[in-house]
This record gives sequence, structure tokens and C-alpha cells, in this order.
Amino acid sequence: MRNFIDIVFLILKKDLRIEFREKLNLIYVIILAISLSLIGFTFIGSNNLIELFFYTSLISSLVANQRISRQEISLDGELILISAPIDLSIVCFAKILFFMIICLFIHLIVFIFLSLISNTPLFINGINFISLCFLFTLGLSSILSTFSLMLERVRGEGQFMFILIYPLILPFLILGYSSIMLVNISDSLFFFKSFPLQALAAFDILLLTICPILFSYSIRR
Repeated sequence: MRNFIDIVFLILKKDLRIEFREKLNLIYVIILAISLSLIGFTFIGSNNLIELFFYTSLISSLVANQRISRQEISLDGELILISAPIDLSIVCFAKILFFMIICLFIHLIVFIFLSLISNTPLFINGINFISLCFLFTLGLSSILSTFSLMLERVRGEGQFMFILIYPLILPFLILGYSSIMLVNISDSLFFFKSFPLQALAAFDILLLTICPILFSYSIRR
């Protein structure tokens, strides 16, 4: 277990160093989040800022995820860590944690910008909002990171891999949207006991377990 944690943090530390060293990537994420927030606010308005926040964060994360797996690609187009003497599920798990940090950074940028241009609070209950942000980020990072790494390795079977992982996306989006509708309930206990949130938490745990295994299987087979 200690060896597993050490390897995960080693890969995570490497990715964070690359990210901070190449400051252009961070600037790209900031500009992307602000631009999409402005476009969403202009066309959708401030009728439901919570939905606008999660919608903008989702689109920003989808676009930003395209370059995450590129850090692991060598000059000949192969995954660099593919031949490392470790379980590939550890690599996937570390990438999920790394992309969670990127997503939380996107959430922060979108939240600040929408708060400034709308001049209205996005949420009523901060505990509900932060909890949903975490669960939403965990599930989204698990799906996108795994899918991105799998497609980098198995290009010729991209459509097949998409069919495998697509059933995981729909329940996540449905449960996430149902939870968003309840996030502004002032009673936190009712929110945490609600079926959509509990189902989303259970589904996130399932994703965090299955996605690294699915990635390792698709590479080793």
C-alpha cells in the first residue's frame, strides 16, 4: 500500500512540475474558462447560475482534457510509462488525481468570473455546493482521464473504446444534473440524504475503481 501511494504521488508530482513549468498551459486554462463563462452568461443569462457554473466547468474540462494525456506521449507516439515495471492502473489513478486538480482550478476560475459579472451569489448553501463540486469533479476526472489515455494507446479501436465507456457517462450526467437541482436547498441534511447525491457518490466510487482497471486491461490485452 505504501509503495502504491509513493508511485502515485511520484507521477502526480511529475505532472504538476510540468504544468507549472509550462506556464502557457495554465494561461490557456484560465483564458478557456473565462471565455466559456462569458459566452454562457451572454447566451444563457443569470436565471440559474448554478446550472451555468457546472455546464461551463464541464465544457472547459472536456476541452482542457485533450492535452492531459499528451504529457505521456513519446516522440514515436507511444505512452512513455507503458513499459514501466508498475501496474498501469496506478498510472491511470495518478492521472485522475492530476486532472482533479486541473478541474478544481477550472471551477475556481469559473466561480470567480461568474460571481464578478453577475454580481449575485451562485449558491445559498456553501457546504452543498462544495460537496457537489467535489463529487462532480471526481466522476468527471475518472471518465475523461481514462478515456483520454485509452485513446492515445488504442487509436485504431477508438470507436470500440468509446462504446465501452459511453454507458458510464450517461448515468454520471443524469445523477449530476439531478443533484444540481437540489444544491440550493438550505437543509444540508436533506441534500446529503437525497437519492441523486448518494447515487452520484456511489457511482464515483465505482468509476474510481473500474476506470483504472479498464485502462490497464485495454493496454495489456
